[in-house]
Amino acid sequence: MATRMANQTMLPSYATIVVQPPPPKPLLLFVTNVKSARTIWVEISINDNVSMLKKYVERKMNIPVADMILIYMGEELKNDVKIKDSKLDRAIQKVSHREEPQFDDCTIHLIDLKDTPEQLREPAQSQV
Repeated sequence: MATRMANQTMLPSYATIVVQPPPPKPLLLFVTNVKSARTIWVEISINDNVSMLKKYVERKMNIPVADMILIYMGEELKNDVKIKDSKLDRAIQKVSHREEPQFDDCTIHLIDLKDTPEQLREPAQSQV
């Protein structure tokens, strides 16, 4: 018995073991180019921001981040906003409640500025 105890690691009586919750599951999103109808899928952490999402889309669609606008439920997704703080919370809530999100809940529309006629584009912001 003494040999068996010697091989086991004993924790001091004052030690506290903290069990961290598992990281959130990645969110599966579909990004559809409104002109070409080409659709890709992206898995992203809800703790990432929209600019990271745009980088993933850039890799898969070969559209520069500066030329893309992402629209979800009629609103533009802003670069500095975290996914969990954006309007995508609708899809996040369903996933967290172990519900299967509908395709609409996970679809983001991509507008490529190169496909937009010059006269319809907003004027470029002047850099000060």
